[in-house]
Amino acid sequence: MKLRRSALLCLAAAAVLLAGCASTPKPLPTAELQASWSEAPAGDVTQLTADGSAAWWTLFGDPVLDELIKRAEARNLDLRSAEASVQEARASRAGARSALLPQLNLDADFTRGRPLQLGGSLRESASIGPTVNWELDLFGRLRSQQRAEVASLLASEADRDAVRLTVLAEVARSYLEYRLFRVQQSLAEKTVEAQARTARITQARFGQGMGSRLDVERANSLLATIRAAVPQAHEQAESAFHRLVRLTASTPEALEALLPREVSSDSLPTTDALSVLLTPTQVLGQRPDVRAAERRLVAAAATLDATRTLRYPQLTLSSLIGIGVTDASDIFKSSTNTWSISAGLLTPLFDFGRIRAAIDVADARQEQAYLAYESSVRTALQETQTAIVLYTQGQLRQTELGHAADAARKAAAIARTQYAQGLLSMIDVLDAERSLYDAERDWSSASADVSLRLVTLYQTMGVVPSRPPAQS
Repeated sequence: MKLRRSALLCLAAAAVLLAGCASTPKPLPTAELQASWSEAPAGDVTQLTADGSAAWWTLFGDPVLDELIKRAEARNLDLRSAEASVQEARASRAGARSALLPQLNLDADFTRGRPLQLGGSLRESASIGPTVNWELDLFGRLRSQQRAEVASLLASEADRDAVRLTVLAEVARSYLEYRLFRVQQSLAEKTVEAQARTARITQARFGQGMGSRLDVERANSLLATIRAAVPQAHEQAESAFHRLVRLTASTPEALEALLPREVSSDSLPTTDALSVLLTPTQVLGQRPDVRAAERRLVAAAATLDATRTLRYPQLTLSSLIGIGVTDASDIFKSSTNTWSISAGLLTPLFDFGRIRAAIDVADARQEQAYLAYESSVRTALQETQTAIVLYTQGQLRQTELGHAADAARKAAAIARTQYAQGLLSMIDVLDAERSLYDAERDWSSASADVSLRLVTLYQTMGVVPSRPPAQS
């Protein structure tokens, strides 16, 4: 017993001496951050100091969009797959946690044999009983593996949040595009009707000798050009419609019953201004892709620590309380009860560089994770700054195109009046009507584009509310 206790003390002392060799994770990279954005939207904008979890799609005040978002959150297949990945990571973390605890098993063994020498007698032995095995985590290998699994779980949750943010933004974009193309299709159809009347009048005046063949052909050319815009807008609207079908996992019939019939330019979903604007530091904390990259770096560092401990001894304690006999018929006799406690030490001596190669692999993967995190930080800042510029410039463009559309309407009305008075030619009228069609189409595109850019800005900032609890 004294010899056994001395052996255990020696093993523990060796473990303490070698524990100082454990590595520390590579420090997280620090990025040079500006305090604010170089170009910010005009007007009152809230600089969030909380978590930035605004349901930004509600700012459009469109109940149809709200319903589409709700359906996507409940049914989208990509989002459900991402949630399944989180469940996988949680199960893996539970497995890593259990490795730190003793393992209880039932061990049963029966052996029957005879020595090869002549005259040897038949021998048999049997044992049965519970065994406890416990690997002492002296050098932190198991704890490092657990840290890696926890970090991987957090990265998986951040990946799910990234998928959710992408899905919500894509639903909003597809809906806004659907409404825009429906408006443009309606505008083209109404312009075709008006231009067809103009072409008929031009043809009649030419038949009466009051116009030229040039007027007739230009009127017909403009009519055909605008007619060609109708199927183009229709196919774009259908493309956006079927994207919504996929994103919400709905049937075309159910989605068509939900979407509004209103197609006037004034019916396009808009919002007055940007409601929240995160600082650069807040963006990095909010963006799920940055959070995922950071957690993967932590996991890679923990994995490197665990791999380095493969160079050190592994100490395992085992105990058995059960029955052991040399004759199977005595297996249930109380006099055969037995117990044992043992300690095992396994240390690598020469493995032809296997452990060194594993450490090099883990170190290279940590470096990759480090660079991926640094890249995600810079990408987040670049995307957000670009989105801010596009949004602010889009607002200016929308305002100017609104003025242009108003002027084009007045010019077209004046041209028709003066043509009726004989003061202008049909060519002037056709030019004014073509300019009016282009101006109204461009203004509707600019209005929708501002909303689309706003969605992109919220996405690049990582603004998304906490996920609602799962429905049973």
